[in-house]
Amino acid sequence: MEKDLEKIAEEEKQTMEKESIVDKNSPGEKKENNLPPKDENARSSMEAQSEKKEGEPNAIFSVKPFFGGYFKQASYHRFNPKNFQWEKDDLEIEDAVQENLNVPETRILSGKIQGGQILSLPLPYDWAIDTENFETDAPRESVNIFRNQNGDWQLRIGGEGVFQYQSRIAPRQSVEFGKKFSESDTSAGGPLAQELQEKIAELKKENLLAMKLAREIAKYIRANLVYSSGTPESVAVWQRYTQNPEEFFQRIWEQKKADCFVANTLATRALAEAGIKTRFVGGYFVKGKSKEGAAVMHSGNGHGWCEVWDDASGRPVRLDATPKGDPNLDEEQQEKDLENESSGEGDFGENEDELMSEEELKKKIEEMRGQKEKREQRKTSAADLEKERFAELAECSPAQAEEFLKTLERVRQIKDSRGVAVSDRLITEWKKIVTEGTVEVDEYRGPVRMDEGDILEDPVSARIDIRSREFNPTGFERLKKEEKIETEFGGINIYFSFDLSRSMNDPDKATGRRKVDVQRDVGLLFADSLMQCAAVSRRESQNLDLLPIKIMVTLSSSRGEAKLHLTDKWSPKEQWAFFSALNQPAKGGTPTHKTLELIEKDFDAELAGLKKKKISKEKLPLHYTAEISDGAPDDFDETEAMHDKLKSKGMAVRSFCIGGWSASVDAADPIASFSQLPEILAKDIVEKFKKLNPKRIK
Repeated sequence: MEKDLEKIAEEEKQTMEKESIVDKNSPGEKKENNLPPKDENARSSMEAQSEKKEGEPNAIFSVKPFFGGYFKQASYHRFNPKNFQWEKDDLEIEDAVQENLNVPETRILSGKIQGGQILSLPLPYDWAIDTENFETDAPRESVNIFRNQNGDWQLRIGGEGVFQYQSRIAPRQSVEFGKKFSESDTSAGGPLAQELQEKIAELKKENLLAMKLAREIAKYIRANLVYSSGTPESVAVWQRYTQNPEEFFQRIWEQKKADCFVANTLATRALAEAGIKTRFVGGYFVKGKSKEGAAVMHSGNGHGWCEVWDDASGRPVRLDATPKGDPNLDEEQQEKDLENESSGEGDFGENEDELMSEEELKKKIEEMRGQKEKREQRKTSAADLEKERFAELAECSPAQAEEFLKTLERVRQIKDSRGVAVSDRLITEWKKIVTEGTVEVDEYRGPVRMDEGDILEDPVSARIDIRSREFNPTGFERLKKEEKIETEFGGINIYFSFDLSRSMNDPDKATGRRKVDVQRDVGLLFADSLMQCAAVSRRESQNLDLLPIKIMVTLSSSRGEAKLHLTDKWSPKEQWAFFSALNQPAKGGTPTHKTLELIEKDFDAELAGLKKKKISKEKLPLHYTAEISDGAPDDFDETEAMHDKLKSKGMAVRSFCIGGWSASVDAADPIASFSQLPEILAKDIVEKFKKLNPKRIK
């Protein structure tokens, strides 16, 4: 792979050198028809009739080896009713740091840039630029690679002329969320049509979850529009749309003709009307390869869509309301997105007449650095101390520590349908295991006065006091309950096999969020409540042997991986290992038999250790494997054989299939949503061991 990338990079470099020589030798020739437009405003393709040209279109951006789909370039702040274009917000600069990337999936992004231009670079969702591998024919000191206020990548090369560049890009090793989300201002364009307003009101009455409501609105708009672009008819329709800015949205609903710009501008306005945080974004959709096997972005496959903010996952979700018929769009992918969640951030740049000069950009960077130094000089807050301490103990970066702590705080606040925190309910369930071994005895405490007592013990004393007009008579008994905890219970060892296959990018039917994101949240919620209960039980009882709990985490993805070996610790190091494992991009198949083989190794080591310690049979821990997936494993027979092997050694195995049905003999009842998993899994563990060990869990 590395040799292939080096070859591609060298070929692109030679092309850059050849074209650079031609440009210098032929200064009068106009070769720059593949330059990105300096004005990055988003406009409709319905404005003018397009002309068909022979040959492949000129590449504004090129990615090798091929990678298709959505390439996000820019987010837009306001819809301008004067020119009917989307415009961007003022630029804010942040440091561009080298990120942890998935190197095997690296691609080469290349293109041209006009000197002095601030260029937004299009990337697939959850990808980043390898800042250490950037090449250009311009002097290196004139190159500025930075991120805007929403975390997206931008490029500026100082000086005059046209410069070529190439950079390595790759998926992040963990998805990014919690970034700033700037909503689009849709106040211009007039009100929505009455029919559309009534539909939104009707959907809101159904009390749908925010993401479900957003998808229903986007799907309704898409289903009621007809695709139109690049024809004399579309030009005439556009002219009717723009006759009166105050009737723009109403005219769209009357004519029902739209390209991606019109449909998603209307969707952005409708979603905002429903109270949903939303914005219009633009970029490219790449459907096919060029003759050279590259993903080519050009004027013909530019695309616009919507993003809405999902509070549950802390990330934007991509929704595309473009009607059927766009030849550059993969409708199957689009329809999946209307049921799915995608990640991404905002992208704000500058218009041509607002481009910064060299001095202004340097000044802006220096101001930003100065502000950063001032922030660092301020007294560190308690939250900062917690973040820094966690990062140190977890051996992760402060940014990663902040990401985890925010997620942990969020999942601990998740409530069930009755408004009770799921975390609290789970902790209660775990405590039941402890209290099953609790014996209560009454100890006499008396006599006491009536307001301190529980029952009347000496009627004579009470009667004497009452006759003497005593309002708080004696003669009562106070009962004190003393608990004696039996420690015959040996604890629980839970071995997780989580699903991180490609299908986990599909929607969870009940919540509408990606299955992988719901699995991450509920997995963390489940493990955290379990380990919290263990810590509380030990602290309250001052007995380190009470409710010992161990967990192991394996991932079923392109291959089986053990991400957290069996441990009873829940320090920042284990917490980060658990979280970062489930926060990886979902890809590949479901080789569950491989994860079970990894579980067997830790299980065997645990059994050997218990045997060496001569632990009695009554105090042995209860071993439980939770195999979690959204479908059948790659090799069903091998997986079932591993089930039998583990069970023969004393392991309880349960196969949880979310949103489907499992043919395994160890299958639990089907579960509609990953969000139901914590409560059902907790109940199943207790029920399972009631049958296996009726004397230990009653």
